[in-house]
Amino acid sequence: MSAEISQLPKTEPAIPTSMRAFEDTKPQSRRVAIVLVNWNNADDTLACIESLGELNYQDSQIVVVENNSSPEEYGILRSRCADEIILRQKRNLGFAGGCNVGIRWALQNEFDYVWLLNSDAVVAPDSLQALVGAMASDPRIGVVGGVMYYWSDPDRIQTAGGFIDPETSRGGMTGLNELDVAQFCGIRDVDYVSGGMLLVRSAAITQVGLLDERFFMYYEDTDWGVRMRKLGWRVVTTSAAKCWHKDKTSAGSKKPYLIQHGYFLFL
Repeated sequence: MSAEISQLPKTEPAIPTSMRAFEDTKPQSRRVAIVLVNWNNADDTLACIESLGELNYQDSQIVVVENNSSPEEYGILRSRCADEIILRQKRNLGFAGGCNVGIRWALQNEFDYVWLLNSDAVVAPDSLQALVGAMASDPRIGVVGGVMYYWSDPDRIQTAGGFIDPETSRGGMTGLNELDVAQFCGIRDVDYVSGGMLLVRSAAITQVGLLDERFFMYYEDTDWGVRMRKLGWRVVTTSAAKCWHKDKTSAGSKKPYLIQHGYFLFL
């Protein structure tokens, strides 16, 4: 049976002081918490979990932050989850707040890395191994992303990393809508990584802090990337990690407002 915890977020995160930076010598041995945020999207979340079951990386734990979905949607999710941790919330905390619930759980349980993943994504079996391998290549790396493709157009890139326009300070997606012709090979430094597929080192979180929940949704990952780099952590992507995103935004008609809201907060 899955473990279920009902909780409200803390106003200040409880981050263990015992966490420390380390040099990775055995990538497969690093414990990874995989954090999914679900809000009225049980079917896609379950499909994501099914794809995670095919990962060739063993030492991981799926954590589903249940962001106050309808009773029907929650019931579907609850009935189908066997080994996943479910952290049920009493209100919708947004993407940033929901992710932070999962991150806090991971830190309190002393996981080495946290993998934020959109719940409407499907991953390649070697995706997590590739992310962990990239992280292990340099102890200065705090965040690793991969290449996210459109589910409806599997060879077309949605993001291969994020950049910040130096004139407007707007965040943008590298490779957006390009066909993949191996133009983003290897490990590359970027300004930020999309929260839709982001592996972060726990030691970096303890120094930089959690996602800023004022953003609610959009630009929280941009802000995190900037804060990481300001404190000396590298933010990179690896072309070896791949996922396919169905892009079923939970923001709905509020998406343009939330993007602008996030942008003005980020400035």
